[in-house]
Amino acid sequence: MSPCLTMPDRAFETIVAEPLANGDDRAVPEGLRVRFLGRSPRREAVPYVLHEPYGEARSRLLSRRPAPEDDSTARPVGRLFAIVADLGLEDYLVSVYLFADGTISIYSSVGIHSTGLRGAPKVTEAAAAIFEEVEQTLGEFSPVEDLGALPLPDRGNSQILVRAYDGDFAASDRLDQRHAMVATLAAMALLLTRLARSAIVEGFDRVEAGEVRYRLAPEYRSLRSSLMDWLPAPEQLPAATRVASVAVEIGETETETVTSLFAFADGSTSLYRSDGTLMKGLSVTPGVADAARALLESIKPALSAFGPAELISLPQPGRVQFVARARLDENSEWSQLLAVASREALAGGLHPLSAAFDRANEVLRIAG
Repeated sequence: MSPCLTMPDRAFETIVAEPLANGDDRAVPEGLRVRFLGRSPRREAVPYVLHEPYGEARSRLLSRRPAPEDDSTARPVGRLFAIVADLGLEDYLVSVYLFADGTISIYSSVGIHSTGLRGAPKVTEAAAAIFEEVEQTLGEFSPVEDLGALPLPDRGNSQILVRAYDGDFAASDRLDQRHAMVATLAAMALLLTRLARSAIVEGFDRVEAGEVRYRLAPEYRSLRSSLMDWLPAPEQLPAATRVASVAVEIGETETETVTSLFAFADGSTSLYRSDGTLMKGLSVTPGVADAARALLESIKPALSAFGPAELISLPQPGRVQFVARARLDENSEWSQLLAVASREALAGGLHPLSAAFDRANEVLRIAG
């Protein structure tokens, strides 16, 4: 997460219908069918580029097992304790990690992620439905010695990985062998990501370690959402502007709050905290305008550290995220970009965004 992710509307279509009768297609719980659109990928398609933290998270999550004290209580579906759905979309790869203890994590190859999604009823129900479907169809899966050694699916393909107390299993939907069961599970996983997007907007995004849940005031949610999407008018931007805005967001563990600093190239600056503390119009405060301008300037040489993003969830405690609206080159359109790092790495001075972190702290210091 970490930002969480969103699926492009063109990737799939949700159809509300009566549950399917027993036949060639398997019934999807609660009468929801998802039909893939444009599922004929080009064989010459280039592999996905995996932006962090995708690779690191995958290795950790594939090797995760229930804690000993959870073994007797976290097995609501019998012998399964983890399911991974790898979904190859047209532009990027999405991996949904579900655990029998209720933890849900979603990572995409472009670096958008959301971890520890608990407390969102619809997301939890969707995860339980996937567990039930896998439990019923596990006989169609093949045993696997090492899940981590399996290749990631190509565009338009998907695979379902299962970890059980008596072994690991996998099933895939390849170009030359369409598997109805895998397609059904992949559709259910895509629907779960859609529900997760709504859950993040509603403030349900949590953290695996410590189950921290931020206190989000209604006005904070509204203002944050608006400012993430806002751009100054073209006539208000200096000529040849590369970075139109930057939001620097810091997750605080002790106070269970997020501090969001917004700086725009038209000179406006605002500071908001998730508990409802608001500081608007900071640009008139002596020193803030120069510090905010320095912050924007520090983003430009660090754009290579950013990746594309659509929906931006809140940062995890102890993490700092930078959300920039920038042109990747002089002739391109504005892009929304995301970079996330730990406070320790930024404070160490060697991270590409360490200078931007220092500039943001200067704005916070002046603002008081």
